[in-house]
Amino acid sequence: MPLGQVELALRVIAGLFVIVAPTLLFLGLWRGLEAMRDDELIQQVHRRAEMKDQSPTRPDWSADVLTDAEASPLSATNMSVVTCSTCGTPNMQDATYCQECLRELE
Repeated sequence: MPLGQVELALRVIAGLFVIVAPTLLFLGLWRGLEAMRDDELIQQVHRRAEMKDQSPTRPDWSADVLTDAEASPLSATNMSVVTCSTCGTPNMQDATYCQECLRELE
């Protein structure tokens, strides 16, 4: 086999590799992401997030059911309390953000 044909064969093989390798790598990445999407750990995180979204929040409960200590745990310790105007959660006086909804306190 002459040297020109060997060089041509190597160039064709290199060209095929350059064309096919990225496609195969992309397909492998795609399959890996699909496997991660269907992973049990990811499913558990999604279930916990859905449960948290469906759980009742403290401001939705009726105030007459809660005792004074439950309604304002910070006031039971004789600390100054600032109530969040958005969600109604009691926060310490020196807090900048609400501990429940993370909005800035006024």
